[in-house]
This record gives sequence, C-alpha cells and structure tokens, in this order.
Amino acid sequence: MFEAVHAKRYAERMTAYLGLGMQSHVIEVASKDGYLLQHFSKRGIPVIGIEPDHASAVRAMKARGIPTLTGSFGRDMARRLAAEGIDADLMVANNALFRVPDVDDFLGGFALLLNAEGVATFEIAPTSCLTPRMAEQLFAASGLRIFDVEPLSTHGSLQLFACRANSGWQRGPWVGRFVH
Repeated sequence: MFEAVHAKRYAERMTAYLGLGMQSHVIEVASKDGYLLQHFSKRGIPVIGIEPDHASAVRAMKARGIPTLTGSFGRDMARRLAAEGIDADLMVANNALFRVPDVDDFLGGFALLLNAEGVATFEIAPTSCLTPRMAEQLFAASGLRIFDVEPLSTHGSLQLFACRANSGWQRGPWVGRFVH
C-alpha cells in the first residue's frame, strides 16, 4: 500500500515540478512491471520502461500497456533511443545504481539521454553502501551533477536529483547536508 501511495505522489510531484506533458518523455530504468510509469502514462505523458528481466517487461506491456525495452541500460541503449529522437525530461532509477556491473556506462547513458534541462532521480537505500558523496564523484565522472538530495520516508532512503553537468538547475538546500 505504501509503495502505491509513494508512486502516485512521486508522479504527481514530478509532473508539476518539471511541467511534464504530452510532449515530454519519462524513462524508468529497472522499471520492473511498469507500476511507477503507469501513473505518468495515465496523465498522457509518454513513457518508456527499461527492464533487464524479460518476464517483468512482458508483464509491464501486457498488464499496464507500458512500452518496455528488455536489456541493460547504458550508453549503447541511450544512443539507440537518442537516434530514434527520444530525449528524456525525467529519468528514474530506484535502487538500481548499486546493482549495475558498470556504473560509469550506466550513468553515462543518463548523461546522453537526458535533454538539456532534464532531471534524473535515483532512490538509494541505506543498505546500498553508496554515500551521496561517492555518488557525486561517480556522477561527475559521467557528465552529471547532483543538484539536490531529499530524505525519503521509505526505510531511510535518499533521493538524489541529477542533471547534465552544464544544466541550469541550481543546487538545492539539502545537498550541503548530505554531500560535503
């Protein structure tokens, strides 16, 4: 139940925060069965899920009508999507960052696929052993910049907000508390 409320609130909040609409693109990496993306899709916002597990990707497409690519996300997939004219206004990766085998390739894909003022959010569980400071260094090496950090009520998790390094997003008030 909590996850359902969290997903819906996140979609509402990010839609308002970024002014998302029918011309926007929301992409979720490690999208599982498309549960989060359905809340954007119901608002008429184009979505794409990316899920390494084929069975989950099929469930997302069949049960929720969420277009979902099967495979690992990184620079190659980002280039293919960009070649199709897709650039992301919002990219989401919840608890995926610490699971990928090549963090540089993974984050490099975000830097390629985000549009000039696009935002990526990463939910990081406290058990991930990835501190915001470490994340800031990893992101910078891939052309991204963390511009805000928010504590979440979900088991002590943090949400990192990132953009391209040259984006106009300003540093938020929580960044100094978590990233020194």
